[in-house]
Amino acid sequence: MLVNSIIFWIFFGIFLLPYFTLMRGSSKIQNLWLLAASYVFYGYADLHALAIIIIATMIFYGLGFAVAPQCKVEGVRSKEESVRSKEESVRSKEESVKSKEAIHITHYLLLSPKGLLVLGVILGVGLLLYFKYLNFFIEQFAALFGLMGLKTNFSSFNIIVPIGISFFTFKLIAYVVEVYKGNMEPCKDFVTFACYIAFFPTIMSGPIDSPKLLIQQMAKARTWQNDQVAEGLKRVLWGMFMKMCIADKVSGYTDAVFNNAYHHNATSIIAASVLYTFQIYADFSGYSEMAIGTSQIMGFRVTENFMRPYFSQNVGDFWRRWHASLMNWFRDYIYFPLGGSRCSKARMYWNTMVVFMVSGLWHGANWTFIFWGAYHGLLVCLYKLTKKTHPSPPCLGRVPNTVESIGKKTPSLNREGCGGSKYLNILIVFILVTIGWQVFRCDSFGQFVGLWEQIFTGFGPIFKSWALMGFIPIGILMFKEMKDEEGWNIHLLHSKKLWVQIVTFALLAVFILYFGELEGGSFIYFQF
Repeated sequence: MLVNSIIFWIFFGIFLLPYFTLMRGSSKIQNLWLLAASYVFYGYADLHALAIIIIATMIFYGLGFAVAPQCKVEGVRSKEESVRSKEESVRSKEESVKSKEAIHITHYLLLSPKGLLVLGVILGVGLLLYFKYLNFFIEQFAALFGLMGLKTNFSSFNIIVPIGISFFTFKLIAYVVEVYKGNMEPCKDFVTFACYIAFFPTIMSGPIDSPKLLIQQMAKARTWQNDQVAEGLKRVLWGMFMKMCIADKVSGYTDAVFNNAYHHNATSIIAASVLYTFQIYADFSGYSEMAIGTSQIMGFRVTENFMRPYFSQNVGDFWRRWHASLMNWFRDYIYFPLGGSRCSKARMYWNTMVVFMVSGLWHGANWTFIFWGAYHGLLVCLYKLTKKTHPSPPCLGRVPNTVESIGKKTPSLNREGCGGSKYLNILIVFILVTIGWQVFRCDSFGQFVGLWEQIFTGFGPIFKSWALMGFIPIGILMFKEMKDEEGWNIHLLHSKKLWVQIVTFALLAVFILYFGELEGGSFIYFQF
């Protein structure tokens, strides 16, 4: 049930009617209805995996209470005192008694809030390892043993990866960590917690919201707000434009060239690479716009995910703008625990590489994703190494993660003083990112090498296709992003004049119907 499909909007209309009429004023009833709709939405996409998300939700709901700070204060201290007394008594007893007491001590440690937190993280990561990476590891071990001349009987399993597992497992892990750290109280209402995990606008491809921010909003009843609904519809329409007029429009061209690179010259491969750079952005950002828009219509503000990444002046700037909710998750739960930047430079570079390698593996069980992550990790390390000689651009002015501010569009960036080098920096980063997307798109490293072998064979006539018309909506997209980036005083969908808003909305809708791919494919990030 794609967000840009007719069946979704029939489903969404049926959901909204009682949600804003019979159920208004009661957050509990609204959340119960929202949970039912979320499970229907997820079950429609992947019925067999519905049980997985329900069971995981129940387990982590219980873990939230077990790792809460009050458990640490009341439970852990008494257990630690018990452990100390037992250790003292163990010293005065014979060896047999020592071994028995050691078992009891281990038992206490495993049931401590910290032990249960570790258990929760292991369960969350274990879900990912089993469903996404088990076959990959089996194949790699079999290949390794084969190189050593050893025959193996390893065989892969027929495992169907649940849709959105990379997103809802990260939500589960974030919840128990935030509760353990005392940043939020455990959610007492199971329905509210289950709504946060299975929230249907974001369950498939994010954004990955902070548990505190979304659960806080779910505790309050939502009412129909004209301004909020209007803004939500605008964002949905813009997301449809990006998905249907850009991503789906150019996908045929990029598939034809990348899947048959040996039949194409440098001109066609470069054109396909540029188109794919916009395809994956329009596909994922388009989904995020629709997810944020539908959430706004329902009365929720969720995390912004993309902030004009192709206007970045360095790779560090790019990763603050691209898939921000995922990178924030990696920062909070991997980079900072490893030591972040508050350590030696060598350790900081190591931490950076770990984060990007994990990011690559998160995208899929393939060496090309790992290589893509390592490539960007090296670029970020080089940026950090040269940052003093090449100062970073002015601050992004990112919207802080608060309930009041989340969902607001980022302000335009003040680029004064950057001079003509600004656009050169943007071009260099764009080229570097495009090369990375080539690796990301290829099925193997050999295919990537073959791609560049064809590029060095020379230029020639471009492979012609109607998909090249995709450069027209790309131009519209870049004009809009340039306007927002530079703060130009040009407002169409957000004009102060209502008639300008209506005309712009209507023209954009007509453009989508006339130019867009109305029966396009699923979103690229659904596979992750």
